[in-house]
Amino acid sequence: MEIQSWGIGVITGKVTCGGVDEDFFFAYAPMGASGSAMAFHELFVAGAQEVVRLGSNDVWVTEDDMNSLVLIAEARGLRGVSWDQGIDEKDVDKPLLPDHDLHRRLIESCQLGRFQYSERVCFNVDDYHAYLYPERMENPQRIQQRLATYNACAPYCRDMETASLFLKANQFGRKASSVLQNVVKQKDESPYEGSTGQHAKANENRIAEIVINAML
Repeated sequence: MEIQSWGIGVITGKVTCGGVDEDFFFAYAPMGASGSAMAFHELFVAGAQEVVRLGSNDVWVTEDDMNSLVLIAEARGLRGVSWDQGIDEKDVDKPLLPDHDLHRRLIESCQLGRFQYSERVCFNVDDYHAYLYPERMENPQRIQQRLATYNACAPYCRDMETASLFLKANQFGRKASSVLQNVVKQKDESPYEGSTGQHAKANENRIAEIVINAML
């Protein structure tokens, strides 16, 4: 395992499954669009050919939602990073897409694993708490207006890293896709603690297996 000073850890090795033996790596990346963009950039520089991000859905989730996952069909709204990349303001909200073949393989893996899924538009946000608790923020009305815009694309999802992944994969000509687990975040404890915590941990193991099988 190698840990970089700026917050990315990478474990390299091989994964064997069903007679298939593949070079594989697992990595954890910083939260947020800018930090994760740096991490994804370095992973592709190091030679990563396919990357599937396993994250969590930043919308309001109920326990009934937990037995399904989200496959991101397109990502939008990557503002700060796009500015630094020299992308015109008028093009910031153009969809960033996953690799078609890798996305298809994830769908097939969900079906084989009998795990429910939905394909959704993902809006990039820089502070997911602002959209879970707009009443605590400086201008709740403005946030509610943004939520209304997002709701026009319902069902949708939000996260802080997928758009950066798709942008960097496109720049390097590599394959990328993103899977979001539905966990209950709107409570005063970790999503992996309390009444829904064990459920979340069990599902995370199943979803990780679905991702690995799709990549082999």
